[in-house]
Amino acid sequence: MNLAWVDCYIDKLLTLFPDIHPYAAMIDRWAFKPVWDGKGEEVDLSRVLATEEQLLTFYGIERSCENDWIDEALRSGHLVLLPCDLFYMPHAKVFYGKEHAGHFIVVRELLPGGSYLIFDDHPAFCGRMDRTGLKAAHDALGLPYQRFLPEMLQVTDASAIGYVSRMLKADSFFLSDFARRLLVSEETTMRKCLILKGTRHFNHRLNGFIRMVDAAPLPSGKGEAVSELRRSIIQYMDDWRVTVNLATRVLLQPELPIWDRVQNRLENHLESEALLPNAAVRFLELLHAEANG
Repeated sequence: MNLAWVDCYIDKLLTLFPDIHPYAAMIDRWAFKPVWDGKGEEVDLSRVLATEEQLLTFYGIERSCENDWIDEALRSGHLVLLPCDLFYMPHAKVFYGKEHAGHFIVVRELLPGGSYLIFDDHPAFCGRMDRTGLKAAHDALGLPYQRFLPEMLQVTDASAIGYVSRMLKADSFFLSDFARRLLVSEETTMRKCLILKGTRHFNHRLNGFIRMVDAAPLPSGKGEAVSELRRSIIQYMDDWRVTVNLATRVLLQPELPIWDRVQNRLENHLESEALLPNAAVRFLELLHAEANG
C-alpha cells in the first residue's frame, strides 16, 4: 500500500526505526502554526518539535545534533539524517526545478572512494552521490545533521496505545485559527494571499492523521465509523487545498475577482473549526474501545 506522504522528517525516522508504531509517530505532525510580521512569513513548528522529542524519549532513541561532517558517524555504525537544500540535489530537479527547499535525507553508507549511498522517499531516490555535491547541498542550509544510535526500546502495542492516549490532544490543529487571524488582519489582499500560499508546503501534514487512523488497532466492527472519520479529515484537507490554490491564482491573475471566493472559503473554515478536534476525540474513543474490548 502506498502511504500518503506526511513530512520528510517523520517518514525518514520510520525508515531508520521501523519498529516505531506509526500511529504514535504521527501525533502532532500537523501542529504547525503559520505566522507573519512586517518582515516576512514563516511557520512555527515548536509543538511539532516538542512532540517529536517526546516520541524519541518514549522509544529510547538517542539523538544528537552535530555540526561536523558525517564520515565519523557513518564509520561508527550510527544512523544519519542530513538536512539538505533540494535545489542542489540532482534527483529532485524534476520536482523542484529552481526552488530552494529544506529537506532531510538518509545517508546510508560511506562508499569506497568517498561518495555516499543516500535514500530519499519524496522524491523517491536511492543511489550514489558524490561528496562535493552532497556537502554543498548540506552547507546551503547551515543546519546540523542528526545522528542516532541504532538501538531503541521494544515497545508493546499496549504501551504505544497508552502513549497515544496521553499525547493526542484536540488543541493541536491551528489552521482554523490561522484563517481567523488572516481574515481580521490589515494586510493587503495580495499579502494575505501570499501568506496563505505559504501553507501549501504543510497542508499535507494532515495526512499524518489519516495514517494514524489507518495504522492504529481500531475495532473491526466499527468500519463505518472509521470510514467516516477518514472522510472528514480528507474533506478538510481537500477544502484547504482548494483555498490555497485560489489564493495562488489571485497572485498570478490579480485582475480577476477571486478574492471574495477566498474570503468566503476562509469563513467556511472557521465554521468547520471543530471538525478536526472532534475527529481526534472520536479517534481516541475508538482506540479505547478496542483496547478495552
